[in-house]
Amino acid sequence: MKRIFYQSKVAKVLLYFSICSTITIGPFVLSKLSESEMPQYVRNHECTHSRQWIETTVASGFLLFLLVALAGVNAWWLALSAFVFYLWYGLEYLIRLCILHDGSKAYRAVSFEQEAYANEKYANYNENAGYFSWVKYL
Repeated sequence: MKRIFYQSKVAKVLLYFSICSTITIGPFVLSKLSESEMPQYVRNHECTHSRQWIETTVASGFLLFLLVALAGVNAWWLALSAFVFYLWYGLEYLIRLCILHDGSKAYRAVSFEQEAYANEKYANYNENAGYFSWVKYL
């Protein structure tokens, strides 16, 4: 399955006012750049976020499925699993912002970002990373 979309119109709209050229939405990486313009470390960084999204979505979906099956929770709650990555990211960012009082430091301190930045130089990191590797950065 193709996970990186180069010269994406969606990325151009979403990142119009941003200095960033690439964004990960769910399991997909959207970039304003062409394939030849994008550095490998950016691919690695964003694909790490894609893997993190998949891991958190599958794990939360499984837990929510158990709640649906065993506790009679409404099945519509399963839709929440697609947003757990973003909820966790936002909550962790806000907690770190309260501690560090600096937005850029809080952003870099989020466990998802720490894993992505720490391993963006390793070409095969995503193929060899263990499940939930971001947890060790909490």
